[in-house]
This record gives sequence, structure tokens and C-alpha cells, in this order.
Amino acid sequence: MSFNGTQFIHQANGGNNAAAAAGIAAAVIASVTRNGVATPVQRAKSTKSQNPVYVKHSAQLRQMNMKRGQWWGAGLMGFWALLVLVSSIEHLGSRFFPNAMMKWKQAMARSPMARLWRKHVTMPALLNNKHTTRNIVGGVLPTRFESLTLFCYFVLIVIGEAVNYSYYSHDTYWTEKRQQISRYVGDRSAIMTMFILIPTYLFAGRKNFLLWLTGWKMSTFYAFHKWLARMAIFSAFVHTITMLINSYWIKKIHTRKYTKWWRWGSVAMVCGGIILFQSAPLIRTRMYDVFLYGHIVLACFFLIGVWIHTQTLGYGEYAYSIAAVWCFDRFMRFMKISQFGLRLAHIKLVSEDILVMTVPSVLTLKKPSAGSFGYVYFLEGWNFFQSHPFSVIQEDNGDIKLLIRVKNGITKKVYSRLLNNPDQMCYTRVAIEGFYGEYKPAFSYDQVIMIGGGNGVVGLYEYVKDIAQKKKDGKCNVKFVKFYWTVRHWHSIEWLLPELLKLKEFDFVQPIVYVTRQESRGKGGERLAYALDENPSTPSDRSQDEIEVNEEGTTPEPDDKEETKIKADIVGVTAEVNSESDLPHVEFRSSRPNVAELLHEDINELDSSDNIMVMSCAHNNMCDDVRKSVACEVGEQRIGRIDLAELLQVW
Repeated sequence: MSFNGTQFIHQANGGNNAAAAAGIAAAVIASVTRNGVATPVQRAKSTKSQNPVYVKHSAQLRQMNMKRGQWWGAGLMGFWALLVLVSSIEHLGSRFFPNAMMKWKQAMARSPMARLWRKHVTMPALLNNKHTTRNIVGGVLPTRFESLTLFCYFVLIVIGEAVNYSYYSHDTYWTEKRQQISRYVGDRSAIMTMFILIPTYLFAGRKNFLLWLTGWKMSTFYAFHKWLARMAIFSAFVHTITMLINSYWIKKIHTRKYTKWWRWGSVAMVCGGIILFQSAPLIRTRMYDVFLYGHIVLACFFLIGVWIHTQTLGYGEYAYSIAAVWCFDRFMRFMKISQFGLRLAHIKLVSEDILVMTVPSVLTLKKPSAGSFGYVYFLEGWNFFQSHPFSVIQEDNGDIKLLIRVKNGITKKVYSRLLNNPDQMCYTRVAIEGFYGEYKPAFSYDQVIMIGGGNGVVGLYEYVKDIAQKKKDGKCNVKFVKFYWTVRHWHSIEWLLPELLKLKEFDFVQPIVYVTRQESRGKGGERLAYALDENPSTPSDRSQDEIEVNEEGTTPEPDDKEETKIKADIVGVTAEVNSESDLPHVEFRSSRPNVAELLHEDINELDSSDNIMVMSCAHNNMCDDVRKSVACEVGEQRIGRIDLAELLQVW
């Protein structure tokens, strides 16, 4: 088919202004298809592209969509900034101006709306009163307030990526509506994804400066990190699908798929998808080492893919900021390890599942505060790169003492090594990365109730020492401390025997020890008796893993003579201490504690104007019971304030 360009000029312009019409003709001729003629759509697009008004407005719409993505991203950052600001005012105010902040909290506690808000929103677990207890898939649910926070954040993401798109029928880039909208959604979701990734990487770091500002637990930041990571993958998936559809509709897949930004964007999405499934709770809890190091490698390649993908398109500074956050965290972790150096630690087996590790004193930039914990690296063998968090006790001579529960992995290997030693002790080279932990100003309350279980009592004991020191300095409001500790076996008390003896010096502390299981065999000092059962079928030689429970749901109590003998055996293994004369300040109870009943009775015995701090660090179920009970109590009308400090870290 022939085409007469001169004829087109005269038809289009009536023979006038041929020079201007020649430009239009040239554009049309350039758009001739392989069949020799331009389609109507091609002619219309070519005509639009020469119209300066259409070109300008099309560019403005595209830039406006980019700006809206940045505005929504800034709003997402502002969401966390607002939460951090409010929490920082409360936390730092309580720490540096405890009396003034306590008066403000007390005034808030008198408000019926504030009591209902705390009872039903900020305090309880999300579902079934389970927060630290792992669910059927091995994960833990955030608290109700944390869940509400994450839900609101997710809603903002969905709204930001779903609304306020403008269609322009004379667009010079994409002539069809579906082409425009798909590209606009793809661009905005990409920008918002970068804003989601920044706090995702920040919340995952141990040296997250927000820990100090807000006083939130590290497990809280890890919960936010996990859910933000899922939202980031969701947002990146929206970007990937919309851009893929846009490429198909404008018929550019065959050219784009060979570009660097396409290939490395694909690498990032594949890594992100693997992370999504690889970080499932069942894999994380059962194969933690596989999860951890695979997670790090995948996160690294994900960030590299994002960097190359965005760098090509002019948005590499977002990836730089994420990398800076991650690198700074790793650098500070190395500095924390360096200040300790390589230390020779003494490890002693005190029970079938508890080790006591003592590290000689050393000058550090940061001394452990109450509730602190450190990550220990055992440097012997091929597991030197693994780190494990343990609560810390600061001895009077400056030594660091850690109670370690034996589990699978490196602690199991250390335990096996101790079994082969005649005295069940050894020395090993370690490095410590510390200290971490969110200090709670328990000293500013009138009454403190501490509920600990097993080796979780370590952090609570450090708070007792902190309160005692504050009393000595004249900076403490605490009148009395109820110190509950629950252990399984009588001989387990040997773990904390020196600390229990020291509590006698503090007249404001009432220690109460619950023992939930009975044993009629040997002394507490015979630590390996459980492994020497010759006739486990007899009642006297039952396995320590068995639990005897009566119809009321509590363990039967021994008679007075048997209990006195057992307690004498316990304390007799360490410095021949006599229970009657050296532990008169400790009350022993052979039963399971009813947490709800204990807290209700203790709180109602106190004056209504007293401010009460309830602190817990125990088994998951017990901590959840404490949270449930405190949530009920804060809803009751009283003058004083009730707060909960849950020291247990679960992630």
C-alpha cells in the first residue's frame, strides 16, 4: 500500500503552513509498521507526543505519583516516630524524673477510660491469654497492643498503595488506562517498599538505639521486625506483579528481561520469597542454626538485589541507608565483644539441666544493669561463631555470673564435657557481647511483686540488689518486695543458694520459694543421681520428669520431718549451711503457685494509694498467667498505679 506524504500535508492543513504539517507527517511516517502503515492508535500517540501540553501534563502526573509514594513512605516512618516519641517520653521520664512521672501515671490510672484501655488493649495478650507460650506452629503472638499497632501500619500500607491514582486520557507515555494504572501502582509500591525495609532492618539489630529510648523489650522489636518483613515482601510482590503486567501490556517483556535492573530485582524477590518460608516458626525453633545463617545470607543477597535494582533507576540511596543501619549494628556488636576480650570462664554443673558460668571481672564501658543479659560465644570447637543470650548476675567482686539451662546445641556439648570430669567443672575460653536489656525503674514504685521461675529468677534478683542500692542512696520509694521463686525440685535451690543467703541482708524483701515436684531420693548435692537409677520402676526411684498431681491439681505436701530433712540436705552441700539457722527468712511451699490468687491477695492487702510494679520472668505459661492477672487488676478502681514488667524474652 502506497502512502503520499505530500497529500497528507495538504489534507491536514488545507495547503497552509506546510512546514508545521511536515513535522506531523515525519512522525507518522516514522511510526509505519512492518506492514507499511501506522495504525490509528500509533498515529494518535504520535500526535499526542508532539503536543507540549500533553507532554507536560503527563510528566507532571508521573512525578506526582512518585511524590505520593514518598509522602506515604514518610508517613509510614512518621507512624513509628510517633510511637517512639510517646514511649521515649514515658520511659526516659520514668528513668530520669521518676517521682514526677509517677504522679502523672497515677493521675492517668484514676481515669475510667484509661483503666479500660489498659485492661483490654495495652496489657493483655492477643488471644487466649497466650503471649509468650508458643502456639501450634511454634510461633508466638504479639500482645494486643502490638497487634493493633501492626494492623494499623498494614492498613496504612494498603491504603497508600491502593488509592489516589489519576488517569489522563491524553497521556504521552501510556495511552491505555490499564497501562497507566499498572505503572503507577508499580512505581508507588516500589517506593513504599523501601520505606518499609528501613525499619525492618533497624528493628532486627541488637544495637538498635530505639531499645534505649523506648524501653521496649528486644523481643518486641523482633516481633515488629518479623511482621514488617512480611509486609515488605507483600509490598514488593505488588510491585513485581504490576510491573510484570505493565511490561506485558506495552509489549516490552522481551527487552526488559535482559536488563540488569530486571535480573537483580528478580534475585531480590526470589530471596525475599525464600526468607518468607524459611523463617516459619517450625523451622526457626527446630533448626535454629539453619534458619539463622541462611537468613543472614538471604537477607544479604536480598539487599544487594534491591541495591542494584534501584541504583539503575536512580533510587540507590534507599538501599544505602538500609545497608548503613545493618553495618552499624554489626560494627557495634564487634566493639562490644572487643571490650571484653577473650576470657577464661569457669563452668560448674549444679543440676541435670543447669550450668553456672563465672567470668572474671574486667573493665567495660557499660556495666550490667538490673535485668541485663549478654550473648556468650564458646570459642572452643567449630561453634565459635554461635552466640547465646543468658541473664547476668554482677558479683560484688566484679565477676560476671550466668545461669545456663542445658538445651540442644553448644550447651549440650558443654554439659557432656562436664559429665566426663570427676568434679563436674571445667574452664573454657569465651567471648561476651553485652550488655543488653531494658532497665525498668522499679525503685520508683511503693510495692514490688516479683514472680520468677527456674533460672529466670536471675534478672529479678538483680532488681532486688538495684532497689537495695537505691535505698542506700536515698533514691528509692519501695517499701516492700514480695519475691516469689518457683522451682521443680528441692535440690534446684542450690542454683541460687548464695543469693538466697544474701537476701537475709535486705529487711524489705520477703522470699517465698515454691517447689512443684517431690523427690525422696538422695541429697541435692548428688547432682547425677537421676542418671544412676537402678530400678526406675519403684516409686522411690521415679524419673524426675514425672509430675505427681493430686485431685486438686497441686503436688502433695511432704510431712514436716521429710521437708526439714530435704532442705537440710540442700543447703548441706554448700558450706554446710543449716536451713533452720541460715535460711529463716525464706518461706518454702511444696505446691504449685496459683498466680491469679497470689496477685489478687497481695494487691488487695496493699493500700489503694500504693503504686505497684509486678515483675515476671518464669516459664512461658506462668508469665502469661501473670499478664492475664495484672490486666484484670488494672481495670479495678484504685488510687495507685499498677504496672507490669515482663523480663522474659521470647522470639
